[in-house]
Amino acid sequence: MVIPTTIAAPSPVATANHNQGVFGGVSIEVSNSTNASSEETMSSMPNIVEVFTATWCENCVDSEEGLMLAIDEADKQSIVLTYHRAIMETEDPFGVEKVENRWIDQYGDASLNAVGVKSAAPSTVINGELLHAGSGGLGSVDLKPIFAESLASQPYFSDNSATSSLSWSSGDTTNGTISWNLDAGDWLPESTSSLIFVVEESATFEEGSNGQGDYHDVIRDMIELPSNSGSMSYSLPEAWDGEDLSLVLIHQWEVVDIVTEPPNNNEDGFFGLSAIGLVGVVLGLVGAAILPLQRSARC
Repeated sequence: MVIPTTIAAPSPVATANHNQGVFGGVSIEVSNSTNASSEETMSSMPNIVEVFTATWCENCVDSEEGLMLAIDEADKQSIVLTYHRAIMETEDPFGVEKVENRWIDQYGDASLNAVGVKSAAPSTVINGELLHAGSGGLGSVDLKPIFAESLASQPYFSDNSATSSLSWSSGDTTNGTISWNLDAGDWLPESTSSLIFVVEESATFEEGSNGQGDYHDVIRDMIELPSNSGSMSYSLPEAWDGEDLSLVLIHQWEVVDIVTEPPNNNEDGFFGLSAIGLVGVVLGLVGAAILPLQRSARC
């Protein structure tokens, strides 16, 4: 599992064997906030960058530094969502199991094909469409242009129109109401669903064995929304440290091509008869030819 990650450059690959991706990225700061709201149109929506990492992962440090170098020079803004390893994890305190399970559901098969595991630290996904699994043992400077190329690519639905909005209303800055809305045209796949991530801007964990110390854009919770528009009551999780929680709304879509098998014309046989019926006809004809011969022999 380690060798492919170490020796292979993390060239971008499709995240699935069908078209899928994410868009949106509406973000609002909610710590110590009683009211907050934001809205994005498709033309202003940021790149959505999902990162899989762990506090023990040394290669993750170079990978994330290279990614940030590319983000800082990109023409388009980016929202970063950092997944920390949770399943069978003993060192990293930031992992959330349902969050890692989403990574596995969305990107696990592509990751498995690339590096032999379904959730590999480090890995990076751009707009839910392009997966960079592993780091190839490269330094941040060498990784920068690889990430920059993916950040510059146009997302699948970037030419369509949509508006995404998110708001937070609270009486005590902890318990409140989240409202969200996605307004899009007929182009929107029926499979589209919406998620809200609770993200902590920075969390300090000096015990992390990769020496990073401060871990950024950490996903603390994930809300799977029942529809693409609505409202719900929600209580914010406690921040690891500081008061720097945000809500980030994204919309995930997929288009699975349904392949229909062409009809098997051989099933009808000749003259509309099935194969079994054809065999019966042939046997009948053979029998009819043999019967007169038997009678002649007796005579």
